[in-house]
Amino acid sequence: MAVFLPIVPNWQNGVRDTYEFKTDVFTTRDGSEQRRSLRVQPRRSIEAAVLLDGDRLRGFSDALHLARDGKVEISDFSADSAILIETVANGGTVLTVDRVPAWLTGSMTCALLSGRQARKIIVDFVSGNQVVLTTGVVGSVGHGAQLLPLLPASLGKSTTLSIYTTLAATSALKLDVEPGTVVRTPDPLPIDDGPNAETTQFFGPAAIFYGRYVLLRKPNYLQQPQMVFNLAFETVDYGRGVTKTFTPVPAISRTLTANYLAVSHADAMAMLDVFMRAKGRAGEIFVSTWGKDFPPVEIVTGHNIRVTGTEFFDAYGADNAHRSLLIRTKSGDLIPHEITGMTTDSGDTLIATTDLIGTTADQIASISWMFVARFAQDAFTIQWISNGVANISLSFVTLANLASEDSFGNNWILATGQWRDNGQWQDGSVWQD
Repeated sequence: MAVFLPIVPNWQNGVRDTYEFKTDVFTTRDGSEQRRSLRVQPRRSIEAAVLLDGDRLRGFSDALHLARDGKVEISDFSADSAILIETVANGGTVLTVDRVPAWLTGSMTCALLSGRQARKIIVDFVSGNQVVLTTGVVGSVGHGAQLLPLLPASLGKSTTLSIYTTLAATSALKLDVEPGTVVRTPDPLPIDDGPNAETTQFFGPAAIFYGRYVLLRKPNYLQQPQMVFNLAFETVDYGRGVTKTFTPVPAISRTLTANYLAVSHADAMAMLDVFMRAKGRAGEIFVSTWGKDFPPVEIVTGHNIRVTGTEFFDAYGADNAHRSLLIRTKSGDLIPHEITGMTTDSGDTLIATTDLIGTTADQIASISWMFVARFAQDAFTIQWISNGVANISLSFVTLANLASEDSFGNNWILATGQWRDNGQWQDGSVWQD
């Protein structure tokens, strides 16, 4: 039987919550990929530093001795918590919370965190914003305490304490959540006609474009995003005489790495859901560079964009990775397009798109590439700074822009739309920044 581990994280060091899929990626000499997902659900692990003092140090040691097989229960520090808005006296059975998350129901066991204390409680029933317990709390519980669900987890084979005095110690723990016990199911997309959930009510903007999810979240430029150009040429050199270089890969791929700031729990879960739908490296999404990647626009007519010079055509005219673009207008609209072809005309480059451009040249603020990409790693880590703010570092590898093999939910392959900031789904070819 799992033993409750009464720990509270030291938020000075934060909490790392990692989800990891497993994917086989087979790459041919010309750069083409075949990917196979080996896990239906990701493995999950939690890393946290804890401060143990007084009775908490003894309680921690007792719990470790009871958990000889390493099986423990811990608070899910990444969960959407319920916060007490009223102080509860010793023996009180009614907890008044700010809101009732979806996981908080009657006849369940959860954790109550107050200060550096964690205790296990049993919920009898929930009425409105009041949580009624089967037995009273031991000791008073102050305003701001948290209710969190429990996670079954496994300790490592060794746990180290750094002992400062006879009454104070710290420990850095890594706990592996038991596979298959607590599964994150991505919230339904608006096109699936599902009920509103935490992320669908919050996440905007995001979009679906030609059967692929579009990540329209801008990176945190304070932490300097990086872009690596991967030149996959091969050189034959026998160590004497001339050398010979071959370019079997017809396109130059890029690795985009950036940090994203999640300003709420729903924000972080929305980013996680992108990863969950892609199943790590197995799936594909659209990722924009957000840069001014195109030369100055001369004129826009119908389905065509004319840009200055022919160098742009020389660089990208035959490159099948550069086949989608994102126009940002001066009014803040975001207009995505698929490129059908490029030609040169009178010393300029003429870019043809599948649909009408939808704006004029003088209203275009910038045009960015929008790459078909996959996650560069199978692991997705949420670095919680507090229980509601997190840093998320992501890396993407760009791919050839081929037709989508999958759709999101209901075979609506050519779906186009976005979430608005008020949580409403809007069908249309124009999004908003």
